[in-house]
Amino acid sequence: MRAPTLHPLATLTRVEAALLLREPAAIAFTLALPLLLLVLNGSQGNQPSPRFGGAGLVDVLVPGYIVYVMATSALMAMPETLADYRDRGIMRRMRVSPLRPWQILGSHALTHLAMSGVGVALLVGVGAVAFGLNLPGSWVPVLIALLAGALSLLAVGFLLGAVLPTVRTTQAVGAALYFPAIFVSGAIFPREALPEFARLIGDWLPMTYAVRALREAWTNGAVDGVALGILGAVTIGTAAVAVRTFRWESS
Repeated sequence: MRAPTLHPLATLTRVEAALLLREPAAIAFTLALPLLLLVLNGSQGNQPSPRFGGAGLVDVLVPGYIVYVMATSALMAMPETLADYRDRGIMRRMRVSPLRPWQILGSHALTHLAMSGVGVALLVGVGAVAFGLNLPGSWVPVLIALLAGALSLLAVGFLLGAVLPTVRTTQAVGAALYFPAIFVSGAIFPREALPEFARLIGDWLPMTYAVRALREAWTNGAVDGVALGILGAVTIGTAAVAVRTFRWESS
């Protein structure tokens, strides 16, 4: 017998995926900009460098750009969509249905995980073919780091979309978190290239540990237990708060 809670989640996920495909500008912003950064910086080559612990520049940049894709989807696109649904009364109509908050949030999570997966495939494919990206010796640590990073960023995005009352507020708060974070976390520039004060700020951000865990897995084939522990705590804590404080209406 099919579990009754799976059907609404599957239906919502299909609907959200179809709606996302109708927003080419959002998809382009999420997927095209990291590719452009890879093209611009990958031309410097991927020779091993003592600065990066023996890894090449491209090997260090690609994990950061992957987190960039996940963060753009989780912190910018998804919270704005949830707030827009609330503003337009869609959430109010969902409230009188059998849907639960976790099903609504889960459908968005699956949709944006899929888009992040496309971004990963594009970055890895272009990096390997055009810029000599070295592929991991083992994909298991990489997949663990990818999942931990994606879930932590999605959980933060859920919290923004669940509690902020309007689209404009969500856009403002999301941008205030997103833009500083992508610069000081190592998502765009390797942290070795950042000044000390920027690295200190980055130490307080979940995105930094998403980059750190993925880079360690990619370049060394290792599992960064500290980074994964921090990401797990962020995921559990923020997701729990998001579900408990979920707002169905703007006022």
